[in-house]
Amino acid sequence: MNEDFNAFEWCDATLLAIDIDRSNPGVCDEVKVQVRWPDGRQATVCFSEAYGCSALMNFGVLGDEGIEFAMVDDDEPGLADLLDRWKAVGYPLSGLKCFRIETSSTGSVILIYARTWRIENQPMADAVP
Repeated sequence: MNEDFNAFEWCDATLLAIDIDRSNPGVCDEVKVQVRWPDGRQATVCFSEAYGCSALMNFGVLGDEGIEFAMVDDDEPGLADLLDRWKAVGYPLSGLKCFRIETSSTGSVILIYARTWRIENQPMADAVP
């Protein structure tokens, strides 16, 4: 799973939006990140079975939010902290990953703690139906 996520062409992709869906809390917690790939295609990266999200973001820059890199970060200290908190209440989590996205435009860092992820491709803006 790490290799697949890490292999995407994150460098020079553009972060368009982040959506946190808690409409069905504890049952379907999901973080969705909308991106535009360097070739112009747009997609939504959906992180399902999410258990946390941290976004230290900077705003006010006039320009696209370019992604410097994204990766599965098994060494992120926040992941160990989250696992310890759940274990302390009798619910050890297995398979939880930390997905790290860092931007080049503003130096923002987004950490998403989730078990699974998937890509939902969107049609090209100029595509003919």
